[in-house]
Amino acid sequence: MSLIDLKCYDEKLIEETEHDIHMLLTIKFSTKYCMFCNSDKLQSFGKRTLHFMDLPIRGKRVGLETIVQRYRCKECSRITQHVYDMSEKYRMTKRLEDYIKRNSVLKPFTKLAEEIGVSEGNIRKIFNDYVAELGKNYIFETPRVMGIDEIHLAKQPRCVITNIEQRTIIEMLKDRNKPTVIKYLLHVKDPHIILNVAMDMWKPYKDAVQDTIKHAVIVIDKFHVVRMANNAVEKCRKELRVSLQVAQRRDLKNDRFILLKRENELHPRQQLLLSHWRLNYPLLGKVYELKEAFYTIYDAPTKEEAYKRYEHWESSLENDVLPYFAELQRAVSNWHKEIFSYFDYKVTNAYTESLNSVIRHIDRMGRSYGFESIRAKILYASNIHNKGFKPKFQRRNYMNRMSKDVLYQEALSNMEEINYGVSIEKLAQMLETGKLKFEV
Repeated sequence: MSLIDLKCYDEKLIEETEHDIHMLLTIKFSTKYCMFCNSDKLQSFGKRTLHFMDLPIRGKRVGLETIVQRYRCKECSRITQHVYDMSEKYRMTKRLEDYIKRNSVLKPFTKLAEEIGVSEGNIRKIFNDYVAELGKNYIFETPRVMGIDEIHLAKQPRCVITNIEQRTIIEMLKDRNKPTVIKYLLHVKDPHIILNVAMDMWKPYKDAVQDTIKHAVIVIDKFHVVRMANNAVEKCRKELRVSLQVAQRRDLKNDRFILLKRENELHPRQQLLLSHWRLNYPLLGKVYELKEAFYTIYDAPTKEEAYKRYEHWESSLENDVLPYFAELQRAVSNWHKEIFSYFDYKVTNAYTESLNSVIRHIDRMGRSYGFESIRAKILYASNIHNKGFKPKFQRRNYMNRMSKDVLYQEALSNMEEINYGVSIEKLAQMLETGKLKFEV
């Protein structure tokens, strides 16, 4: 009974240890033609011993040794040797190479290397080749409205490119540096399709977009702006709590939860508590009211009205509250055009809540998986892609003799499948339930 089931070889067990199995293979038939020119004029050119790795058996690493007859071709003078079922690039069987491709996405490289007895460097090379191969098969549709966001993975911020209209992820970049983002944008298919780019206030993103897709209008995501108003309230709240005694701090129980909510979202008991805090802590009340007033800017029906509301809000900042809103005021000054572009296009990263859920789970994954593995696992998990169809037109010309040979064109349409990327909502759900699977 064959132990490894390679039909082109006779096998012989040499040694079996606690961790490894060593096999000797003999090729069943001799070479009859040159592998380069197919000539049958071959001359013996000595033998060579080759070593390969194979799939583990019974939890043990498998090493294969075979003695191969080499030949010199009389036609092309090249040296030829035939081995079967072996990888063309690596000293391993083809089935082991396929096993590494599938599992390098699911397991850390070091663990996989220990399991099968192949160097971590070779596993990384196979993985990179595999990801490049998958990248050719998965071509995502260029979005009309692109989002540039980020996640923190393995203690490092990574840039995430999204399709805002479809709420999908179409790329994850190794960092958020300007050269990395520019390199990606330069290779985007049909960049003229992109009309708007939503982002946070990170200057390298802005510079990268302006250097590559100059026609696209940059819009600062409103959630990144209003969050700065919330940060002002949070800063004031923390300073206040430090100055209070223990009994007074109890009076502010659940203050953070209430103060960060919009006033119209509070139920009666929360509104009563808020009124109490405003009365007893006037500075905190004033900062909260300014936060609420800033939110109303984004309720403006037109850009002109938004300008007026912001100017009125800014003029109401007194000296005692300026330190809390200085960062927000500076941001609006530096990003004035991009922030107020929101009122022309109403572009926003509406998927933020789902993306935050994804971030939390990916961060936990990042503790045991490398970035490239997680990127491949997410982008190429085909069971969570948003797909659609668009008509593909083929023009054909016919001579219509029934109507005095008038030339006309008939457009025959076929439906072409398009891939919008990885659904953020589906990804979040599958990460929550642990059902994310890698399928190619």
